[in-house]
Amino acid sequence: MGTNKSFVKLGGKPLIEIIVKKVTEIFANKPLIITNRFADYAYLDCNMVSDIVKDKGPLGGIHAGLTSASTPYIFVFACDMPFIEKDFVDYMISRLRDEDILIPKNGERVEPLHAIYSKRCLPAVERHLNEDHRRVQDFFGDVNIAYVEQSEMNRLNLPEGYFINVNTVADLSKAENCLKGTKPPNLDIVYSDRYNQTN
Repeated sequence: MGTNKSFVKLGGKPLIEIIVKKVTEIFANKPLIITNRFADYAYLDCNMVSDIVKDKGPLGGIHAGLTSASTPYIFVFACDMPFIEKDFVDYMISRLRDEDILIPKNGERVEPLHAIYSKRCLPAVERHLNEDHRRVQDFFGDVNIAYVEQSEMNRLNLPEGYFINVNTVADLSKAENCLKGTKPPNLDIVYSDRYNQTN
């Protein structure tokens, strides 16, 4: 996007404000924002913590969230996935048993930045960070994972574009169309594990 994606506007509102509003409506606790620029997000009145292990991308962010959390599980949301819905989040929480990660499987893709993680993941996460592995999926083979399958999500009637990542101007255009309830031609559901190091 050429700028901090958190503050790119969708429907006239910055993405981070859309996410914070939705998350605040779902959970009793204040959202925890992982950021190395506290001043940019102070107006949102959220809890904030910086990366403990610097420059490790999204895996470093999950590590900071798990380390800082007061609860045994955290629900991780990306700042650039604006279409999260309470019903699906509630479904995932109700579906959680004793696995270390519960993650949606969107077709052949998994969605690691719309997933539930246990603090039990921390040893595996730290081991991979120490080996300079930065992809979230790098440690998945070391923990117990359950998936929300596509068939389950189909029954829940998730809205068009639920897992859109706003990574590019084209993605933003698709998101605007979804927001208006119109389906653009050849809509792709896009996942990217690129990480904006400023947020």
